[in-house]
Amino acid sequence: MAVKLHIRKKYYKHSRKGRMPVSFQAKQPGGTGTDVHATLYMDPVLKKHKDLRKGLIRHEKEELRAWGSGKSGGHTIALRKEPKLTRDLGGTSGFWKEIEKRKRGN
Repeated sequence: MAVKLHIRKKYYKHSRKGRMPVSFQAKQPGGTGTDVHATLYMDPVLKKHKDLRKGLIRHEKEELRAWGSGKSGGHTIALRKEPKLTRDLGGTSGFWKEIEKRKRGN
């Protein structure tokens, strides 16, 4: 049986360079294998970059789905299914380099 995700999305008030662009807090009230209730916290810079936002949210959803199913290594599972654009960023530092590059207009 598939794990159902209940997700709320919130943006931080201020952007802070170097912080993870998306993070989450999650709980599973019914125990392993039941519905997952999570809140995704996103950096405000993602409001301007829809392509990056979609890829990062997809990654977090896959990670939550794996965690909710009781599998270890949710991050690794999510990396396999991640879109090429966000996979090539290479983490938080790569994300912020991409944002700087886009600000300069390259």
